[in-house]
Amino acid sequence: MGSVKLFLVEDQLLMRQAIARALSVTNKYEVVGHSGDCKEILSNPSQCTADVIILDTELSGPTWVETLSQIRATGITAQVLVLSDNENQHALKAALNAGARGVLPKWSDFGEMEFAIDAVAKGETYVSPAISQANAHNGDGHASSEVLSPREHEIFLMLAQGRKNREIGKLLSISTRTVDTHRSNILKKLQMRSNAELVRMAISEGLMSV
Repeated sequence: MGSVKLFLVEDQLLMRQAIARALSVTNKYEVVGHSGDCKEILSNPSQCTADVIILDTELSGPTWVETLSQIRATGITAQVLVLSDNENQHALKAALNAGARGVLPKWSDFGEMEFAIDAVAKGETYVSPAISQANAHNGDGHASSEVLSPREHEIFLMLAQGRKNREIGKLLSISTRTVDTHRSNILKKLQMRSNAELVRMAISEGLMSV
C-alpha cells in the first residue's frame, strides 16, 4: 500500500497546517488538501482523492453529524476519522452511526493519530481507548456495556433480545451452565439484577430499537 492520502477539515488554519506538516514528514501520508469546512469536497465529490478525511467536530455551519451524512450521500468513499472533544457515549455512537470509521480525542498525540489513520484506512473501526475508558460508566450510575468482554457482549445482546439461556447455549455451542455463568458475570459487571434492565441498557446505548 502506498502513502495514505488525507484531507483535513479543521476550522483553525494554524491547527490544520500543523497537523498537515506533522503527518507529512512521516512519509506515510500525503495531505492532498485541507479546508475550514467541507464545502470544497461536497461541491466536487468526484475530485476527492483522499483515502481518509480527518473531520473536526467543532465546525461552524451544519453540525458535524449532518456533514458526515452529506459526505456519505455524495458517494465519497473516503473513510472518515472524527476529531472530537466530546467524550459522551451518545456523541460517540452518533459519529459511528453517521458514517465515521474512527473517533479520536483532540488531545491525542500524533502517535495515536497515526495508529488511528492506519486503522481506518484499512477499513477498520478505531475508537480511542481514552474515549472508551471515559464511557466505562453511563449517566445513571451503571457501568456501560463497554466493560464487557466480546463474548459477554454477545450474550448480553442475546439476553436483551429475549433469548433464553438454553437457546443462547445452542446458538453459541456452549452449555447452558456456561451461559448462566456469563449472565451472572454480566449482571455483576453492569450492576444490574434482571434481564429487563439489560433490555433498557441496550436500547439506551442504541444497540437495539424498541
